[in-house]
Amino acid sequence: MTQTHDTAVRDRIRALRRARRYIRANEGSLARLLNTYERIAQLDPTRRFWAEQ
Repeated sequence: MTQTHDTAVRDRIRALRRARRYIRANEGSLARLLNTYERIAQLDPTRRFWAEQ
């Protein structure tokens, strides 16, 4: 049970590292999604999905 959990945690960490790399490079589908969200939030703050506190 612990081994499966550790593997899942390692996979999550690995995925987050990859995502950060793409976001930093501003390429890939996740970066495009975040850029689109940022543009929409700037145009109309009421359409923001995530509350930034």
